[in-house]
Amino acid sequence: MRIRQLTILIILFGFQLFPVAAQNPELSDVPASAGDILQAFPLTDRTLSFNLSESGEHKDVNWGLDLAWRDKNNIIRGMAFMGPENVDIIRSSFMPTEPLLGDTALQGGALIYTKERIKIINDLLGPNTKVALNCDHPSVHSYFQGNAVNWANLIDVTTKMHQEAGFDVVTVSPFNEPDYSYTGQGTIDDFYNIIRELNKIPRFDSIRISGGNTLNNDQALYWYNYLNPAGLEEGNTHQLAGSFDTYAEFFQAVRTNGDHATADEMHNVMDAMVGLEYGLQTGIWWGWAEYARGEFCKVTKGERLGYAEHRPNWTAASVYRGQDGKVQAFCGSSERQAVSTTYTYISKDRDVYYDGYGPQRQFILEMPGGTGYQQGQTNAEKVINITWGDDIQPIINGRYLLVNRNSGKVMEVAGGSTAAGTNVRQATSTAATYQQWNVTPVDARVGGDFSYFSFKVVNSGKSIDVYNWSLENGGNIAIWDDTKGSNQQWYLEYAEDGWFYIRSRHSAKCLEVANNSTANGANIQQWDFDGGSNQQWRFVPVDAPVEFDAPDAPTNLVATANAESVRLDWTASPEDDVEEYTIFRSETSGGPYNTIARNVKSTAFVDNTCTIGGQYYYKIKAVDKSLNSSDYSTEVEAITTGDHDLVAHYKFNENTRDSSINLNHGATFGAIGYVQGKAAGSAIELNGEDAFIQLPATIASQEKITIATWVHWNGGSLLQRIFEFANDDSEYMYLTPMLFAIKNGGSEKRLTTTALPEGEWAHIAITLGEAGVRMYLNGEMVKESTEINIRPIEFKPILNYIGRDQKSVRLFNGSLDDFRIYNYELSGEEIAAIYEDIKTDVATVAEDFESSFAVYPNPVNKVLKFSYSNRELKSDASLKLYDVFGSLVLEEQLGNKFDGELNVSAIPAGIYLLTLTNGEELTTKKIIVRH
Repeated sequence: MRIRQLTILIILFGFQLFPVAAQNPELSDVPASAGDILQAFPLTDRTLSFNLSESGEHKDVNWGLDLAWRDKNNIIRGMAFMGPENVDIIRSSFMPTEPLLGDTALQGGALIYTKERIKIINDLLGPNTKVALNCDHPSVHSYFQGNAVNWANLIDVTTKMHQEAGFDVVTVSPFNEPDYSYTGQGTIDDFYNIIRELNKIPRFDSIRISGGNTLNNDQALYWYNYLNPAGLEEGNTHQLAGSFDTYAEFFQAVRTNGDHATADEMHNVMDAMVGLEYGLQTGIWWGWAEYARGEFCKVTKGERLGYAEHRPNWTAASVYRGQDGKVQAFCGSSERQAVSTTYTYISKDRDVYYDGYGPQRQFILEMPGGTGYQQGQTNAEKVINITWGDDIQPIINGRYLLVNRNSGKVMEVAGGSTAAGTNVRQATSTAATYQQWNVTPVDARVGGDFSYFSFKVVNSGKSIDVYNWSLENGGNIAIWDDTKGSNQQWYLEYAEDGWFYIRSRHSAKCLEVANNSTANGANIQQWDFDGGSNQQWRFVPVDAPVEFDAPDAPTNLVATANAESVRLDWTASPEDDVEEYTIFRSETSGGPYNTIARNVKSTAFVDNTCTIGGQYYYKIKAVDKSLNSSDYSTEVEAITTGDHDLVAHYKFNENTRDSSINLNHGATFGAIGYVQGKAAGSAIELNGEDAFIQLPATIASQEKITIATWVHWNGGSLLQRIFEFANDDSEYMYLTPMLFAIKNGGSEKRLTTTALPEGEWAHIAITLGEAGVRMYLNGEMVKESTEINIRPIEFKPILNYIGRDQKSVRLFNGSLDDFRIYNYELSGEEIAAIYEDIKTDVATVAEDFESSFAVYPNPVNKVLKFSYSNRELKSDASLKLYDVFGSLVLEEQLGNKFDGELNVSAIPAGIYLLTLTNGEELTTKKIIVRH
């Protein structure tokens, strides 16, 4: 029957080993697809979904830095990472350490340190800077203890000094962490009385009074509510103890009351994420801000696309899109209370790259935690760049030569020395070990932000180091013993075309070749980012030459459209050092283009992320070992046909590859096995504990669909999933040994039947289409419903599994074979035919039969020649040429003929399948016809 014949052709088209056409012997024309890099992801604690096609939520917020810890370098570093334009406020302090002179002037250390803070603000930020004042209380003089008037006068005097320096004091906080203070600030009633006194001073008519700045956020609402009647206008808490619930509820309560919500001592990006989610309006970093914190301050000027939290574990995650369109994911944990937590980020509408990993929908990140305060806590936080488009950063994790874009020379240790303190410079590449660098992500428990890399020279294992912790332009770069200090950690900022800026965790400055020199021996130093080519570096594999000659573009690109995929074939770039190809796709001619595949080691690729009836434009580039990219190939167009077709066919013959033309390969997780199958070959065995198969994200996004498979169930829970295609608890469809269910935001719709037999094979199929939903068992319909009208295209499930549900708690225990997905509603007769004819594989091809069949030239223009040397053809031997849709184009009966020609000049250019059968065996060759 026709369905079976098409299946045979599709299988061969997907897996026949074709002659190698590429110049590089490592490249072949065996088609690649996105399924080749699919990963099976384990269950995580929380999932965060985001949609890049939708508008997000914007919340106004002011971000600031802290001078209560009186350290100029903290402000310098924070400004470098946040950008001066994003430093909206500075926290300064008043000091109750010495009595006022005549009740109107500071003296002693209070005067000295207040002037120092004012000078730092003026030097670094200038006039008109917004200032928040709170109490710096290393000790409290008896002059102030219990005396609200004196305390209020201290705040007034300090406020006046800041105002006279040109600063805009917007808020004052009489006490700092009064719930935990042991320095004698005072009681809650003292705080109350100070507020009353401040409200008598005209200066504070336009300045908010803030409280109570509690250390334990469980106490924050108590202090705020108690003090509010005295004239409090701002609620304020820190997060160093307490429950997640009270932290979130505090900001909500303050905003509901019409007051300003503040956290003026944030210790982790988690504090900021959670606070902003529930109403935070001002957040100030205690100590400093580094990469993750700085990027968060920048991107939150845009809009939030997604948010997730784990309240018991004190962790949170988010995705934001900045005003410039940059998209970043963040994750953070409480400085003192976090428990290790895993998060899954899911891009709902497209494949993306997570710090270069992709294209993929999912990304998993674990935030480390501990068991209590200072018990394994690392104050962990991280930022991840989410990208797409035609220029994607390469993944960095390995051994490289670091090549400077301006000079073409590489970074090396002077003289090849292994001594700590040896200078780092540039030189012509010799690939010596003192020019080779192991560049790896830092450990998640490195302390604080772990968005960085370490750079260790191969010959000594020492690290690139900002010498003497310099924050200055021109600070020297040397090697030093690996201390894992922030001056030995680096973050990568992508420039373009494989070039990066390498920036210091300590200073945020870039590694550069001094004075734009191109000379050997020129010094490498740090400097403010300026975009110069002397600040750009390429990570070239150590076995590749340092050269910049781009390969020629690939030629003869051909796009062949299928029902739900497009196959691309091309002639390899002629250079010997071509390493791989990059595939680009657009929905409009001329772009913009998106990178849909990289590292393709083939001259054929199947784009299986298409939609039915989609119009697409493709280009490709060749990439050599030195990371040079060719020009684009010519553009080709394809329109998917939308015909009824087999979307995926998993035979489980010792693998989870899709034998359909679409190459929607699956990926496994856990302890899988293979056993004797129901169809020809093996079946996959799942243990019901940790084993499952993950399928591509777009595979079930169908208007109509049929899923059919052979099942050998070992028994157990009736809720075990044979498959589940889902997004979350409100969008899913699944099949168990006794029921099918589907949901799209409303109530779950079900189709139930008697349970499958245990310990024996049974064939089950589900169809969704115009007839509603139908369930078939062993070729016969056993249940149907015309009331269920939900279709998977309506919610486009991304988390698609065989043998698992989205929660990973109902894993299938048994074996599966011949799992099929169609993009249409099969009839009862077609399902019965699948059931009755379980041996759907093509006949086994003897090795000598296949190897003795040759065709040439290929690609062919007019005449295709063939030869067969086995000399064992039967009388019914034939040669048939099919197009990719299974239609017979040419046929020749061979009889005793062992060689000959086929004239293909009259058939359209494209991809064809040439089959030879000797009556018992069958083999197939892929033919490319070009005119």
